[in-house]
Amino acid sequence: MPSDQPNLLSTLTESERLDVLSRKYRPALSRYFGKRLYQQADVEDLVQEVLLRLAVRGNGSNIEQPEAYLMRTATNVWRDFLRKKRTHAQDFHDEFLEERHPNAELGPDHVLTAKESVEVILAALNELPERTQQIFILCRVEGLRQKRVANRLGISVSAVEKHMMKAIAHLAIYLSQK
Repeated sequence: MPSDQPNLLSTLTESERLDVLSRKYRPALSRYFGKRLYQQADVEDLVQEVLLRLAVRGNGSNIEQPEAYLMRTATNVWRDFLRKKRTHAQDFHDEFLEERHPNAELGPDHVLTAKESVEVILAALNELPERTQQIFILCRVEGLRQKRVANRLGISVSAVEKHMMKAIAHLAIYLSQK
């Protein structure tokens, strides 16, 4: 901004001043955050946060280099966003959906049935060779991909697939007999 504009800004009402700042800097802020984020809603939130911090700062007449101040503020907002994202583990949160979490009560009969089912599955798994058990648990319980299991155990992906087929076939036969 030229040096006479801070004085011009100080003559405007706060609402008018924020409108001028928003119109002038919103595109640059949107580009700045847009290069770093995929979600447009997050970009807009961060732009709003920068403009809010400018609004809280006052009339802006004592800021010697408004563009530098604005970009420094944007950098700080970006760092705060990343810190919050990391500490709150937002990427690992799932939306609560009623159909995924039915409102059925877990009474003692449900708990007992579930416990018995787990015991049956464990009995079936215990009949398998130790390596097959290990591979099944890594893939199905821990959720690892077959390639990662293969790397972890030092075997081929094909061997992991064969162990998985063996475990699934054994469980299917065992459970059909129970």
